[in-house]
Amino acid sequence: MLQENVDLIKRGMEAFNRGDWDAAVQLIAEDAVWTTYFATVAGEKSRYGRAAIRRAWEEAAEVFGGDAYQVEPHDFRDLGGGTILVPVRLSGRGTASGVEVETEYAQLWTLRGGLAARVDSYADVAEALEAAGLSE
Repeated sequence: MLQENVDLIKRGMEAFNRGDWDAAVQLIAEDAVWTTYFATVAGEKSRYGRAAIRRAWEEAAEVFGGDAYQVEPHDFRDLGGGTILVPVRLSGRGTASGVEVETEYAQLWTLRGGLAARVDSYADVAEALEAAGLSE
């Protein structure tokens, strides 16, 4: 089951990086919750449902340079109960400034029925683990 969950997350990130958000959003449950790391970019801290999640991606891509807007997973750690910890690097280029942007943070993916039901973002792995009730 862990490998199936990891494969789903990888497929979603690969589709996202290709700009194929139609394919990426199909891997997310209709009633999913997506909590962003960059609340000021997305305008809201959490988005609810596929359409709102896709809009958040589109809004962020407008700020981070479209094709330059990429997410790269570093690792996948099974926390049990369908939750996977994924440290990521997000990169892009400011569309107005042209400045390269890169940051690292951690995501907790909760999967249900072969789809992502919830994705929460945290400043780092320690904060994500704490939120999950665990420690390093």
